[in-house]
Amino acid sequence: MIEQLMVKDYILFDHAFIDFKKDMSVITGETGAGKSLLIDALSYLSGNRITSNIVRHGKEKAILQMVLSRPGDDVLALLEDNGFDIEEELIIQRTVTSQGKSTVRINQQVSTLGFVRQLMSRLIDVHSQMDTIQLADPAIQLDLLDQYAKNSGLKEKTAAAYKTYSSARRELARAQKETFSDDELEHLTDSLNEITAADVKEDELAQLQEKIRQLSHAQQSLDEMQECISLFTKDNGILDNMYEAYKSIRKNEILEEESESVNSAYYSMQDVIETIKEKRETLLNSHEDLDALQEREYEIKKLYRKYGGSWPAMMDKAKEMEEKIDRIIHRQDVFEKLEKQLLVSEKAYFDAAHELSRSRKKVFEPLAAEIERHCQDLMLENAKFKVQDTEKKPAADGIDEIEFMVSMNPGQPFSSLKKSASGGELSRLMLALKTVFQTQEGIDTIVFDEIDTGVSGKVALAMGSKMYSLSKTHQVLCITHLSSVAVWADSHYYVSKSQDENETTTSIRRLDEEESLKELAVMASGSAKESAIESMRELRKEVRHG
Repeated sequence: MIEQLMVKDYILFDHAFIDFKKDMSVITGETGAGKSLLIDALSYLSGNRITSNIVRHGKEKAILQMVLSRPGDDVLALLEDNGFDIEEELIIQRTVTSQGKSTVRINQQVSTLGFVRQLMSRLIDVHSQMDTIQLADPAIQLDLLDQYAKNSGLKEKTAAAYKTYSSARRELARAQKETFSDDELEHLTDSLNEITAADVKEDELAQLQEKIRQLSHAQQSLDEMQECISLFTKDNGILDNMYEAYKSIRKNEILEEESESVNSAYYSMQDVIETIKEKRETLLNSHEDLDALQEREYEIKKLYRKYGGSWPAMMDKAKEMEEKIDRIIHRQDVFEKLEKQLLVSEKAYFDAAHELSRSRKKVFEPLAAEIERHCQDLMLENAKFKVQDTEKKPAADGIDEIEFMVSMNPGQPFSSLKKSASGGELSRLMLALKTVFQTQEGIDTIVFDEIDTGVSGKVALAMGSKMYSLSKTHQVLCITHLSSVAVWADSHYYVSKSQDENETTTSIRRLDEEESLKELAVMASGSAKESAIESMRELRKEVRHG
């Protein structure tokens, strides 16, 4: 449930902070005071898009925040699966700058509007005039019917079967439309043979390029070794000069010891040269043909450019060619295979769709009885409800085309929701529908934005009673302009607007018992006379205690 709502620098609100209880709360105030702005704030915090500037004039940003009590296990699992911290409370905050930039957070972690919508749809239902329009949509009605019948598993089964069935139909249709020539068969065969003959391994190109890099480095080493050998062994090279030096030194008896050292160095140097030659020879013997490797690299790159740009893409192309060739050569066999697949998937789909349809039909009468019971509570004694069902073309949601039909008066034929009820009747009918369906969804909080439009007197009292009954199991928030509805509330909030030369400011506060009775008197008669207040006191006593 919603525990707190806070808005700051939000349109007409400078700052507002509301503590809610798990009961029935009403928000009242003069027309234009800003009551619906609070419902809009709840809507924005539930992930709905902001279509206009909501930042108070002269301010840099608006801050909206809602604190909810710890949700159920399914919502906690959803939060955890999406990487959000689990706290004792759930805090949704949305910040909107004057430039229109919006940021939404869940427990101080940035989130997306899409995820917030997914999350809040499990916790809060806000009923506005737009929802009345949506409830008249047969597609919405089908979803509500399935929720009531607890058909989620059957819907998933039907949708999966339809996907397979649709795929089988498309495959057969594609095969039937395909026309192939001998030239095309030849082209496909040549292309497939080209890929097959090349026998390219998945990581071959990368390995080739690494070998080419290594060989390029090895070639440099070979060149350097050869240069070193040449420096020592060429005519008048290092070895020749060392030998000439040795012959000159040994002529001098005084330099006999040095002569031996030079002689030793000469033969040591010869050994070094031999070692270098051996290493060069070894490297040459293990040296792969660089030209051949580069040619293979070019071949692979050419194939990739021709068939998709990469090894996986080329393999996919090869598989596709193989299948096409197979379809051409074994065309009749392919048709028979696809036709068999279609028959099997068609049967699986219609089995699932009929099972879903039977489950839906089972709840038609119980649903009608429950809605009619709530209609009677709302002084729609003659209202009759039924689900009209016609078979439609196969679809992911089954074969049922359903529409909610009502008859509001004796002898009146059944017709669709939007055509059968007047404004006041429609308001009550929507309340009855909301009462039935929202209690099925597991929603904690239900918000009604002037659902009592077009009613008054005893009818309004009946609507208030229905909302009050609903508040025994759900948190109910209601914006109303009727005292007959507001009198049922456990908590009464009043929205007022003040103006001076420079600005207009809206505020909200919770009324105590006497303040509430006074406001109810003004709503009922336009007067706060003692007689009017006492009348409201008696009415409240009556609705609360019977």
